[in-house]
This record gives sequence, structure tokens and C-alpha cells, in this order.
Amino acid sequence: MAHPNRPSVRFRRIGGALRQAREDARLTIDTASRRFGRSPGWFSTVENGLHLIRVDDLGELLDFYGITEGPLRDSLIHLAAQGRRKNWTRAFQGRISPAALDLASLEADSASIHTFQPNLVPGLLQTQDYTRAVMAAGLPGAVEDIDSLVDFRMARQAVLNQPDAPRYDAIISESALGHQVGNPSIMHGQLMHLARVATLSHIGLHVLPNSASAYLWISVPFNIFTLRPPGQLTVVVADQVTQFAFTEDDAGVEAHNEIYDHLLSVTLDQPRSLEVIQRLVSDS
Repeated sequence: MAHPNRPSVRFRRIGGALRQAREDARLTIDTASRRFGRSPGWFSTVENGLHLIRVDDLGELLDFYGITEGPLRDSLIHLAAQGRRKNWTRAFQGRISPAALDLASLEADSASIHTFQPNLVPGLLQTQDYTRAVMAAGLPGAVEDIDSLVDFRMARQAVLNQPDAPRYDAIISESALGHQVGNPSIMHGQLMHLARVATLSHIGLHVLPNSASAYLWISVPFNIFTLRPPGQLTVVVADQVTQFAFTEDDAGVEAHNEIYDHLLSVTLDQPRSLEVIQRLVSDS
């Protein structure tokens, strides 16, 4: 069930598509509800992404709107089915924010993930000690259960070790790699870990060198998630310190793709990025 105050990405995407289908059919909610046999409140809740529609109900509603076999129907059915799937994140419900659970769900379903991290090592590549040091540095009282947050981040990282792991590309600033998080031993371990994962075929690390620091102002940290087909969903999640901002509209996603490509154009290639990491390991 979605958090009552913040519908999930899947729920919103399904609801938006159903609203568009109803409007394309030139039906008001009242007319659609009378003809389909469900209450106006049910239509409103589903269209606003506040409740996950059952796969069977979705199929019948798509038939009602005349949306037959094709990419849109396949995509919506897939998203509805995935939303019902049980997964490891349920063990963290009540301890982790709904937005963070949604983020982990996107990671698990992605075919590719692109991330820009100007200040820290990306969460999926952090060591446990590095994560704990980052969490401990938060504002007093802002983080009440560090152990749960650390456990959650470590559990998220399993997505990169599974047989069908997503393609993962990260732009990391050289300055972030040079900053000390925790003590020197923690940073040495973190850099060693990055040097290891940088050799994996499905992970690309791209260092934005200090000589290109002028580009760091362009954006806050963000991730671009492209879900596996037939979900046909790309979502941007930006880290705005106190909350995650989810962008799902085509224009917003395209803008972040352009930003990512622009930043990527001034990064070091992978061999030179690995050289920077290895040099930092030697110096640490």
C-alpha cells in the first residue's frame, strides 16, 4: 500500500495514463464511473495514484477505454503487477521513509542507472563504514536510527551483485573522492572498494576532475532510472537534502538526460578515472 500522503512512482504513472485515456474518450469521472460500475471516488483515487489498481480491474478498464494490445497496455499491466510484488524492502517499512523505499524499488527494477554525485561516493558504492560516518554527520536529532539506515543502504547494494544487475554509470567529482569521510582508514577502505568495482563490466565510474570543478554547480545529486521493459518508465530522483524529488514527465526526464550527458562530456574516461582512484588509494 502506498503512503497516504505520497503515492509511489508506479501508482502515479498508471493513474496519469488512465486519466489521459478517460479524457481522450471524452468522459467525465461521473460518466465513466456510471458506465464502468465503480464509484467516482475510486476513479479519483486511482487517477491520483493514491491506490494501486488490481491487474484484473486495470485490464477491464483498459478494455473499457478501448486500449487494446500494444506497448501502452503492456506497460501499464507490467507496472501494476510489479507494484503488487513482495520484496525485501517490506522488512524496512515503518523504519525507512516511503520515498527511500520507492527509491530502492526503482533500483531493483532498473535496466540502467545513471547517477551524478558531486559531494559523496554514491550510496550503491559506499562501504558500510563510510555510510555510517556519513549518517553520523547529520544534524543532531535528524537521524534517529542510524543502524536501520546503514542496514537499508547495504541491502540496496545487492542489486549490483545479482545475475541480471542493471548497467550502472556514476559521475563522481574528484573532490568528493579526496574529502575525508570518517577517519583515514575508512577513506582508504572506501577508495579500495571503488578501485575493485571499477573493474566490473556492468559498472562505469567517471571522475569529474578538479580541473572541471566549474561544472559542479549545474545540478544537485540525481539518479536516472530506466526500468526494464515492458515497464517503459524512466524516472529521475534528485537528492534535495531533506527529501527526494521525483521527476517522471518526459520533459523533466529529458532535461536531466541532457545535464548528465553534458557532465559526462567533461569527465575522464574509465581508464583515467581508475588511475585517479588508484592514485588516491596509494596516497591514503
